[in-house]
Amino acid sequence: MLVCDIDGTILDDRGTLPAPVRHAIRAIAASGVDVVLATGRSPWSGVASICDVLGLDGPQITMQGALLSVPATGEVHRLRTLAPALYRDALRFADELGLDPIVALLEGHRAERLPEGSEVFTVPIAHDATFRYVGGLERLIGDRPIRVFLPTGPERHRTVRRALANRFAGRASIVWSDATGVEVLPQGTHKGEAIAWLAASRGIALDAVASVGDGANDVEMLWCTGRSAAMGTAPLEARVCADIIVPPASELGVLDAFAWFFPDLADEFDGRGSRGVAGAIGPGAHPAG
Repeated sequence: MLVCDIDGTILDDRGTLPAPVRHAIRAIAASGVDVVLATGRSPWSGVASICDVLGLDGPQITMQGALLSVPATGEVHRLRTLAPALYRDALRFADELGLDPIVALLEGHRAERLPEGSEVFTVPIAHDATFRYVGGLERLIGDRPIRVFLPTGPERHRTVRRALANRFAGRASIVWSDATGVEVLPQGTHKGEAIAWLAASRGIALDAVASVGDGANDVEMLWCTGRSAAMGTAPLEARVCADIIVPPASELGVLDAFAWFFPDLADEFDGRGSRGVAGAIGPGAHPAG
């Protein structure tokens, strides 16, 4: 199995899927390897169109691992939701810090209001066909809330992360993809756990899984899989969990990861396969050896 993060990994800095990357993924899938996307995105946030271009018709890992579903059809293979008490506490936490939470349901995003002056994360949500304003987020308890996103912006990101870690230690997973905000998810939810579940369901050992990613939310994924590569732009906590570090997405570094994972297919990767590990920035090391 090959598991790929989306943003900053297979998509370039402009958010587009380069033709060589598309060709490589299709070649890997055609060889008999199960290819799966693992992303913090919600399944309706462009994942279906990416799957269509790549020819991936199986379940994908979305919402940081909380949801495994087929984006094109909505078929759910596994769903993890917030317990009522945890959900209420997350809303109280947001209120105490003056944050405007955005709740993800299986049907889409919900919010009482969107924070002002934060176009980085409000514009995509505001233009999302699944988005709805609601009069009170507490009334969504019966709608199986999946995660609570707390918009922070870069200036409050570290402070809110630490406060969340203290408040919800041992009760929730605190995850972030970037400095725009932090997410509260059911305890134990992360990409690595979702990969382990999906691989087991298909009879695939984790040693036979390769992964590549670029974010703090990819740490568990890179750590648990048999082979792993971190993009050069990944934070230190992700890079130290990877076997190799490859150039950033702007340089199509993911192709170097593919060539190292699948040397027999390297010639399929538009002539980039000859770089292999030599094109990597250097080997990483698992924290425990």
